[in-house]
Amino acid sequence: MTLGVLFLLFAGLIFTGVPVAFAMGVSAVLVIAWQGQVPLFLLPQKFFGGLNTFALLAVPFFILTGEIMDAGGVSNRLVVFVARLVGHIRGGLAQVSIVAMMIMSGISGSGAADTSAVGGVMLPQMISRGYHRGFSTALLACAGALGPIIPPSITMIVYGSITGLSIAALFLSGIVPGIIIGLGMMLVTYLYAGRLGIQPEVRPTAVELWRSFREAVLALILPVVIIGGILTGVFTATEAGIVAALYSLVLSVTIYHSLSWRALGQALFNTAVTSSMVMLVVSASTIFGWILTREQFPRLMVRIMTGITTSRSLVVLLVMLLLLAIGCVVDILPAAVVFVPVLAPVGQAYGFDPIHFAAIVVFTLAVGGITPPVGTFLFVACGIAKVPMAETFRFLPAYLALIVGIIALVAFFPPLATFLPHYYMAR
Repeated sequence: MTLGVLFLLFAGLIFTGVPVAFAMGVSAVLVIAWQGQVPLFLLPQKFFGGLNTFALLAVPFFILTGEIMDAGGVSNRLVVFVARLVGHIRGGLAQVSIVAMMIMSGISGSGAADTSAVGGVMLPQMISRGYHRGFSTALLACAGALGPIIPPSITMIVYGSITGLSIAALFLSGIVPGIIIGLGMMLVTYLYAGRLGIQPEVRPTAVELWRSFREAVLALILPVVIIGGILTGVFTATEAGIVAALYSLVLSVTIYHSLSWRALGQALFNTAVTSSMVMLVVSASTIFGWILTREQFPRLMVRIMTGITTSRSLVVLLVMLLLLAIGCVVDILPAAVVFVPVLAPVGQAYGFDPIHFAAIVVFTLAVGGITPPVGTFLFVACGIAKVPMAETFRFLPAYLALIVGIIALVAFFPPLATFLPHYYMAR
């Protein structure tokens, strides 16, 4: 009864246009007040208790890293180098966008921030060159899914803070699948380019390629610094966020001399706003998830799953279908905070490797950033390109099918996600 009321309230608020964080918080508070069994003074404790996790300290610093890279023009240098590197491949600037998104995903940890940074540079260029607006926008939105997959990933940090899994191991689980998805998107783009008549860029000379590499090399090594520092034990995943932010600040101010005080202030302001939104979502989701746990919803899910089937393969498909459906109406982070405590016991009951199951959950949730009506990456890309969402629908299915297909491959061939974490933890 309580669960039914909670879900009905939440669904009603969502469909009336209330933001997800407020919908979760309000529905949770109303249910607790209706029950009358829990003192209301416990709610602020639960609200702030959801933030009392050391790992979450990394979130604002990775967001700040992306903002500084964007404000300081570092992302532009990366895009110029990538354009020299792969722009001559059929697909031209579209291929450049994918590779640039792969690199930025290894820096900021946020798919929305990556889509904004790369899309702000690439979308106007592609549209001005005559690229189909819907195609260009759909491409950037789908590439945004690489943000939660390729480390560092804010979604993985949240998953690790909830379950206690090693964040370094979670990061490693996304490297190979993220690269495969990126290469797969390049192949789909190659095929689309032939149909749309997209011409490649002029092949650069060796001198031009070298100059662009020299300008971008210090930014290119940042993902290596982040992952390498974590794996070698020089710093933790949380401290890696601070290192990344300081590195990007020093790079922009002292090396490139491209970050003004005004731009830095705007980057700090944007970071504060975005981080506040993330933390509000985590806090509200914590209360919502607490009610689910209190009503023994995780146990109910385990009983339902085990009652339906004993097949691990079917369970994987059911979990993926559930998360794909959830991703259509709930953003990635709140979905992770609410449903990870619910689904993790299911994975444990069926004997899944915790890192493998985490990879399946995080990767599938990343697709929710693309699928309407909530798709954050799609909204960001459409906003930059000033393109109606409906104009992208023609091009989304091919990329979505590719991404979901590769996630299914990871689900049924675990070493793609678990080889690197297991090798690292065995050392």
